[in-house]
Amino acid sequence: MNILLKLPLTLLSLALPFTISANTTENQSPWLKTFNGINQDLITPNYDAFAQSSLALSEGINALCQQPDTYQLDKAKALFSDNLDDWQQVQWLNYGPVTLFMRYYSFEYWPDKKGLTQRQLSSLIKNEVDTQDDKFWRSASIAVRGLTAIESLLYRPKFDPLTKVEYCNLLVQVGQHHQQSTAKILDEWKNGQLEDWTFLDEDEAGNLVTLSLEKMIQQWLEHISMVKESKIETPIGWKSKGNLKLAEFYRSGQSLNSIKQNIELYNSLYHAGTESLYQKALQQEPTLAKQLDLSLKLALKKVNALPHNFYSDSLNQEERKELAAPVITQLSKSQNELLSLVTKLGFQIGFNSRDGD
Repeated sequence: MNILLKLPLTLLSLALPFTISANTTENQSPWLKTFNGINQDLITPNYDAFAQSSLALSEGINALCQQPDTYQLDKAKALFSDNLDDWQQVQWLNYGPVTLFMRYYSFEYWPDKKGLTQRQLSSLIKNEVDTQDDKFWRSASIAVRGLTAIESLLYRPKFDPLTKVEYCNLLVQVGQHHQQSTAKILDEWKNGQLEDWTFLDEDEAGNLVTLSLEKMIQQWLEHISMVKESKIETPIGWKSKGNLKLAEFYRSGQSLNSIKQNIELYNSLYHAGTESLYQKALQQEPTLAKQLDLSLKLALKKVNALPHNFYSDSLNQEERKELAAPVITQLSKSQNELLSLVTKLGFQIGFNSRDGD
């Protein structure tokens, strides 16, 4: 990958924190303020919120298992929804500390087309596996970690934490591990170095801030594909037979809300910081910059117009496809405009690694 701005090779070994001071050599990047703005105004606060709501969820699960009644169960489910909202604000970014130890996929093992999460959770109980042992979590399957496993234990009737103490105890362990993972990511993001996550090939020279922002933009583009294809098209049967159980977080009824959270995030991402991507684009490509701004706002408006029962059996496949068409069209338009804009701004966008998920 060729980067427009060059740095002396002797500078590439410097430890560069995620938030870069304007006094460092990295201020040679024209994208410094944009990068810092996205980090300071969006990513770091959102990881902090995710960690805080994960702690609240873990404490709520503990309270449920100490006093298993419908009030505590409903409270734990509400805390799960809060944590899920915060996850949707960072889900777009599969970059940085979240990539270590399969954390990104451990937070959400989806789509689970073969019901692996349910089978493996049941197996842990049947075989009386000691999930309190740290050694277990160092090698545990990603299918029994994070939000997907917590949703199954809270919402799947077979598990029933109110009457089956063994499943409630497992829920406590999953919740604690989830909380610990989010706290570690927050700490590593706040104290991490750019050079830990952004690399140059041996024969390349370039600017780590510019390259890091390019990777973030790539993640944004790929996430739009995931929302459009995996969250909407596949479960409703856009191109083949539908299966609503493939919708994201369908057991907790959060499928549609998750998409709304994602598209709201896209609007925030475009405008984050005092020198946002939108403001930078206005200087070089004003027409396309304004078009993308409008497209992202329209995408949010169209998804907000979907009925609350969009993922329910009360609608047939053709009704859902008709309702989804404006959203899919607008997301595709937004994605194409974003790709065109960032390409004209000098970023080099590569292969979409999430295609086909």
